[in-house]
Amino acid sequence: MKLHVFNPDTDLALACNGKHYLAPEQVRGMTRDLALLPLWYARAGEKVWIPDGKAMLYASQMCLLFNLQVEVVTGADVMRMEEVEMSPWGWNPAIRHFFLKNGVAAGRLPSADEIETYRTLASRQTSAALLGKLPADGAYCGEAEVFKTLDACRTYVEAHQGGVVFKAPWSSSGKGLCWCRNGFSAVEGWCGRVLKEQGALIASPIYSKVDDFAMEFVIDACGKVVFEGYSLFLTDGRGRYLGNRVLSSALFEAYMSRYVSVGVLDSLCTRVALLLEEYAEAGYRGPLGVDMMVCKEEDGFRLHPMVEVNLRMNMGIVALRLAERVLAPGLSGLFHIEHYPAPGALYEAYAERMRKSAPVIEGGRLVRGCLPLVPVTSESRCLALLEVD
Repeated sequence: MKLHVFNPDTDLALACNGKHYLAPEQVRGMTRDLALLPLWYARAGEKVWIPDGKAMLYASQMCLLFNLQVEVVTGADVMRMEEVEMSPWGWNPAIRHFFLKNGVAAGRLPSADEIETYRTLASRQTSAALLGKLPADGAYCGEAEVFKTLDACRTYVEAHQGGVVFKAPWSSSGKGLCWCRNGFSAVEGWCGRVLKEQGALIASPIYSKVDDFAMEFVIDACGKVVFEGYSLFLTDGRGRYLGNRVLSSALFEAYMSRYVSVGVLDSLCTRVALLLEEYAEAGYRGPLGVDMMVCKEEDGFRLHPMVEVNLRMNMGIVALRLAERVLAPGLSGLFHIEHYPAPGALYEAYAERMRKSAPVIEGGRLVRGCLPLVPVTSESRCLALLEVD
């Protein structure tokens, strides 16, 4: 049985690549406040670990309201149970070290070498290489180049007058991006720092994006790539993650039909799944999401088929599970994370929202209002919400 642990700093920890990595305070706060989030994607019979018992009552209430057959636990004893399989949000040297410190036998965890392989697979350099392996198709657009010198970056910018986005090999939630629209000198310092710290940069033209979406997969214990579903997500003007639409496959396909046919999506899904077999062959097992874009071009819309691969659990899969298990059939909603600079500000905003839009649950499904997915206390600074449209 799986024991889910929420460690949203995993991409940052991969960038650091040290077992003693310590996330910034804001990220540590997010880890504490959202520790219960795996409750919503864990499967029946699985367990969710939280660092203390403060969320136990809220978890019990949610399990009762939505018939979630998941056990929430705390303490290290459960980690040491032989039948329990560790299932963090994402693997990195620091989370492996955390489990070892809590008494988990090394043989029940990925080895240090295996995690180094996962790190390589999780790099944007790997997804850039996979993008180049997709067969040419008039329905697709998109390119990505890997550079290891400032001179190469400068030359690429000079060849793309419409602008370039540079990406660090490892970063999270749309961060680690640098937008170059006014010449290379404006971004040379940032590029130099990333090259020094991470050894490479990934560069792409700036596209006329109209929507972000993803295909969600799981590589099962047998190494089979299994398609889980689509997710539609929101970003700000700089590519940073804002939230996910929560909707059924039928509603997603109806939405996307304004851009491309279902046949184009199905064909792309098949092609991407075949490419992801490389991850399975390298030994990775678990969830992963392939971020994509809809781009506007002169003669219509095209799909960027592989912006990057998130080799971990991700918010898109959370949104899929919320659509399957929580939201009433036929409805759509928004799943998002809110951050506040001070605990009191969140608590006041939450109380006001509950006064205006308290959740209405009928037959074990959310039909109206706004549902907090984690408990809110006077100390909270981060909140996960599901709002019905």
